[in-house]
Amino acid sequence: MNMLLWNTVRRSRPQVGWRQLALALAFALCPALATTDSKLALPGGLFFWAGLLGLLVGLWAGRAARSGPLATRPATTLPALHLIGWLIVLLGVGALLAIAAGQALPPLGLITQDVAAGLAWVLAVLRRQQALADMPPGRVWEFLAVSLPRFWQNLLNAPNDSQRGAQQLVATGGAVGTWVGALLLGWGLSRRQSVFGWGTPMLAALMFTAILNGGSGSMLLFGLALLLVLAIVAGFGQRELRWDRAGTDYSNELGNDVLAWGALIAAGLIGLALLLPTSLSNPLADLLWRDVELPSGIAELEKNIPRAQPPPPKVDVGLSTLPVLELGQSLEQPPASAIALRVRLDAPFAPAPWPRYWRARAFNIYDGRGWTTNAHIDSFESTAPIAGVIPGGILQDIEDFRRNRSILLGLPDILNVSIPVRSERLPDGTLAAVTSSSEAEHYRVLSRPQELAAPPRLDGPPPDMSTYLALPRYYAPRVIDLAHVLAGNQPSQYEKALALEAYLRGLPYSYQVRPLPSGGDAVEQFLFDMRQGYCTYYASAMAVMARSLGIPARVAIGYATGEYDPAVGAYIVRESDAHAWPELYINGQWLPFEPTPIRGLPARSVPSAEPLPEPAAAEPRSASGPLIWAAVLALVTLLIGLGFWLGRARRVPTLAIEVQRRLERQGARAGVAWPAGATLNEYGDLLVPKTGSDTNALHEVIDLVAQARYSGQPLGGEAETRLRVMAERVWARLGRRRGP
Repeated sequence: MNMLLWNTVRRSRPQVGWRQLALALAFALCPALATTDSKLALPGGLFFWAGLLGLLVGLWAGRAARSGPLATRPATTLPALHLIGWLIVLLGVGALLAIAAGQALPPLGLITQDVAAGLAWVLAVLRRQQALADMPPGRVWEFLAVSLPRFWQNLLNAPNDSQRGAQQLVATGGAVGTWVGALLLGWGLSRRQSVFGWGTPMLAALMFTAILNGGSGSMLLFGLALLLVLAIVAGFGQRELRWDRAGTDYSNELGNDVLAWGALIAAGLIGLALLLPTSLSNPLADLLWRDVELPSGIAELEKNIPRAQPPPPKVDVGLSTLPVLELGQSLEQPPASAIALRVRLDAPFAPAPWPRYWRARAFNIYDGRGWTTNAHIDSFESTAPIAGVIPGGILQDIEDFRRNRSILLGLPDILNVSIPVRSERLPDGTLAAVTSSSEAEHYRVLSRPQELAAPPRLDGPPPDMSTYLALPRYYAPRVIDLAHVLAGNQPSQYEKALALEAYLRGLPYSYQVRPLPSGGDAVEQFLFDMRQGYCTYYASAMAVMARSLGIPARVAIGYATGEYDPAVGAYIVRESDAHAWPELYINGQWLPFEPTPIRGLPARSVPSAEPLPEPAAAEPRSASGPLIWAAVLALVTLLIGLGFWLGRARRVPTLAIEVQRRLERQGARAGVAWPAGATLNEYGDLLVPKTGSDTNALHEVIDLVAQARYSGQPLGGEAETRLRVMAERVWARLGRRRGP
C-alpha cells in the first residue's frame, strides 16, 4: 500500500517540482493572508482564490506552451486561436474578480431559486401544462442590472469617497493584481524563466494590498522572503537540468542544502527588517506634496485608515439596560424540550392571516452585528384584566417556568397586566418590553392584536418612523440591491413584504452557523456567504431589506405559539419554540411576518389577509440600463466560455511521439505493419530490411525515441535536432520501398 501511494505521488509530481510549487503557492497566497491584518474590510476569500487559481492556470498555460507542435508542422491558425482564447479567459476572470470585489455578484440563494424556477418551468412546458411565453423572469439578471451600474459608479467615485472609497480601491486593485501576478508567476516558473522578473507583479500586488490597507506589513516581509527562497530554489533547479543534459554527476542532497541556506538567508533579512524603525519620514515626499490636497479616498489610504476614537457614551438614567440581541447566538435555552410557558385562553386561536407570538421584547436599532433599543423606562398602570372590555381583546392566563422571568410575555400589544410592572417604550410610544422585579410565576395579561390597532389620525402629524428606517452608515450596497430586485417592482408595501418573506423562506435553516465577522455586517454575511442560520438572521435580514425599501421595520423576540393541549385548555410552549420575527409598519399598523422556513405560515387565504389599500407611494428605484448591463454580463460570460473552448488543452504530440507515429505509418506503407504486442525495438528490427544502408539511422531514431518516452528526462536541443535529421533519412528510405 505504501509503495502504491509513493508511486502515485511520483507520477503526479508537478513539472516544476514539489519544492517550487509549495513555495510559489505560499507566495501567491500572501495577499490573502495580508487581508487578515487590515484596517479595511477586504474579501480575503476572493484574494485566496485569485492567487490559487491564477498560479495553477499560469503553470498549466506555461506547460502547454512548452510542448508545442513540431517545427516541421505546417503553419496553422491554431496558435492564434489559442492566444485569443487565453486572452478572453484572463480578461474575463479578471473582470469577474473586479465585480466580486465590488460586491456586485448575486447571492447563491438567488441563483439556486432562479434555477429551481427555471427547471420547474421546463418540466411544465414538457408536460404541456404551461406555455413558452410564461417563462419566469430571471431575478439574477435583475440583480446584476442594479449592482453593476452601482459598482461602476462607486469605482469612479472611490478616490473621493473617504474610507469606503479606499476599501473599494484596495479590494478591486488587490484582487485583480493578485490574479495577474499569480498568472505571471506560474507562467515564469513553468517556462523556467527568471523568477525575480516574473514574480515582480505578484510582489507589487502584495505591496499594494499589505501597505494600503493599513496593516503591519509583516506579510510583505514574509512574501519577500518567500520570493527570495523561490528564486534560489528555481535557479538551482535550472542548474540541475543543465547538469543532467551534460551528463554531470552531482549529489541529490544539494537541493536540500540550497533550500536550507535560502531559508536561513531569508530569515536573516526578515529579522533585520524587523529591527529597523518603520516610521521614518520622507523629506522628498514632504517637499513635493506638502501643498497638494489629496482626494478623500486617497487621503484615507495615505493615513493608513486611522480609526477615530468614539466619544464617551452619554449617561441616561432612564434608558433601558436590557441586553442587546446579538445575531450569532441562539435564543433557545437548553434543554429544548423544557416547558417555558403554559398559556390558557378562553378558546384556541382561530385561523388568521397573521402569525401569533408571545412577545418579550421589540428592537429598533440595528448596528451591523445585532439589535438594541433606545427605549426609556416608564411606569405601567396595573389593574385586574377583564375579558370583553376591549373589542377583539384577548385575555391570557400565563404560567411562566423560565429561569429568568424579569421580562413578561404576552400577545402584542399588551394593554394590562395583573401584577406591578414597569414598561420600556420606544421614542414613538411603542411598547418595547414589560419588566417586573418580582419574577412572578403566574400572571394575567390583556392584549389587543396588532392588526386591530387604530391607524394614526389623518388630521394629525404623521408618526416619526425614522428610527425604524435607519441603517448603519455606508451600509452594504448589495443587500440593498437584493431587496430592490426581490420586491422593488411590487405595487404595494404588503406585497413587497411577502416577496422578501418568500425569498428568505427558500434559504435552508441550520443550527450550525459561522461566527460573526469581525468587521463586516451580519445580515450581509447571512445573505451572501452563510445562506443559513438562526431565526434571528432571517428576521434581521427581512427587517433590514424592508428598511432599504422604505418600509419601517423592527425585530421582536419571544416564543412561537406552541402546541394547544385541549385537555387543559392551554398552549404548551417549550424552549424549542424560542423565536425571533420581523414586524413591519404597513398602512398604519405593525404586522408580524414569518421568514424562518421551519415555522409554518399563517392562513393568509382567509378574508382580510391583506391590510387596507395604502396611499400611493413614490416610484421605486429603477435600475439604470438594466438590459444593457444584463447584456454586458451575458457577453462576458459567453466570452469566457468561448475563451475556455478556444484555449482548452489540446494534446499536442511531442517530437518523440510524432516521430513514432510517423514511423508506424511509413512502415505500414512499406509493407511492415506493427504487430500486436511488439515493442518499439522489436518493430525497429522488422524495419531493418526496408532501410537498406540507413540501418544506423533507424537504430539511432529508435534509441532517441525510447530515451525521450521512457527515461523520464526530455531530450536536449542537440538530441532533438539529431532526431529530426535521422527521422527524415529513415522516412525517405521507407517512402521508396512501398509494398512487400
